[in-house]
Amino acid sequence: MIKIQRTSCPDCLDTTSNTLTPNDYKLTDVLNALLDMQHFKCCYCEKYLPVLGKTAKWVEHFIAKTDDSFKNANGITNWNRANAWSNLLYTCSTCNRSKGTQKSFAVSGKRNLIDPSYSRMDPERHIDFLIDDSLIVYRERAKSKLGKNTIENVKLKSRTDIYFLLRKQKLEIDSIFANIVNALIDGNTVMATSTINDLIATSSAHRPHASFNRKYIVQKVNKFNQIELAQINQIYNRQIAPLTVNIAKGSQVITEANIL
Repeated sequence: MIKIQRTSCPDCLDTTSNTLTPNDYKLTDVLNALLDMQHFKCCYCEKYLPVLGKTAKWVEHFIAKTDDSFKNANGITNWNRANAWSNLLYTCSTCNRSKGTQKSFAVSGKRNLIDPSYSRMDPERHIDFLIDDSLIVYRERAKSKLGKNTIENVKLKSRTDIYFLLRKQKLEIDSIFANIVNALIDGNTVMATSTINDLIATSSAHRPHASFNRKYIVQKVNKFNQIELAQINQIYNRQIAPLTVNIAKGSQVITEANIL
């Protein structure tokens, strides 16, 4: 899960000129705006949504549209609030169905769950991954209660569909990294630089599972610099310098044009 930069409200949800109705969150302009805002990915698991069927992606109300906070004394829902642009996100259907019943906010007003579009919140400060040769597991970062609650609420830890995709990302990064090392050993600095840029590109906000990619790249680079580099220099009689890889952060988009 990465930070999402909330964009301008679509005209159809502008409550200064419209009175919203129950199904306004399904309007085409809303769906397109959400997809564009989220780089066409699920806001929680970062699945690439365009490859999913029409019924496999749903609009998410961060605060459930049935929440009592949206209802007046007669139990009538205020759709201007329930369907407010700031309350809408786009998810894969699995994340939407998996999301539990825990309220997004406690009675005190304190957040119970991560809203990746909240301007003062970076999900990567709360959600982490344990990654080794045979294991990938979601976990909270630095004992974050928000991270723990969100992982449990969206059932990320038990999602075999996501772990399959993360393993594919891991293999891609392993392959790119092997090419970097080979280029460095061969003294081919042009190829090494180009391949490092390929690695950096996988961390871009618009890439599926960017949060996982970022974590794994940092882990790979640290292991290379701290353990493998000295062995390579000794075996191949090289003076390869430690790698520095400036990966994307938050909602930052990196393309080949702005790497070079």
